[in-house]
Amino acid sequence: MKLSIINGSQRRGSQSGRVAEFIKAQSHSFSDVEVIDLADYALPFWDGDSHESKGEDWAIIEAKLSASDAYVLITPEWSGMATPVLKQLLMNASVPVSGHKPALLVSVSSSVNGVFPLSELMVSGNKNNKMVFIPANLIVRNVEEVLHPVAEGEQSSRDKAIRERIAESVALLGHYTELLLPMRQYRDPFRYGM
Repeated sequence: MKLSIINGSQRRGSQSGRVAEFIKAQSHSFSDVEVIDLADYALPFWDGDSHESKGEDWAIIEAKLSASDAYVLITPEWSGMATPVLKQLLMNASVPVSGHKPALLVSVSSSVNGVFPLSELMVSGNKNNKMVFIPANLIVRNVEEVLHPVAEGEQSSRDKAIRERIAESVALLGHYTELLLPMRQYRDPFRYGM
């Protein structure tokens, strides 16, 4: 099974990117894991009409999403919101590419916040692309203080807790991936809802 970890930060060298690499390095049931850093691609705002307005880089990202069996979507909290580029990716994605594939939502905050981007994504992030957000999510709070390469005995209790939560959430994502494989070909006749 292939997992794509999508770093939704628009900054290179971001804390969200560090979290993405941490998740990639963990042991899990996925045989192929790739990090897609959206900061490396030009995704213009889609005009809602033409495929060309999704930008030249969209074809590259679309192929990567299509080849994946599951996703981890990581967004930093910017002014209490998910990043525009991650929202753009979710708007660009279509059912043949991402439909009925499970996704784990992850919010990254440099403080004690981080819940609002998850709420925003859960409300509208999968309406037309039909991704399946699993009933687990992660908030990496005070990100500068956790998930660094330190010995287990030197980890704070908060650091240990988020590491355990990441391991459990990615394991759950693996189970959902296996269970949803038969759903991949299903196409809802009501493409855009009711």
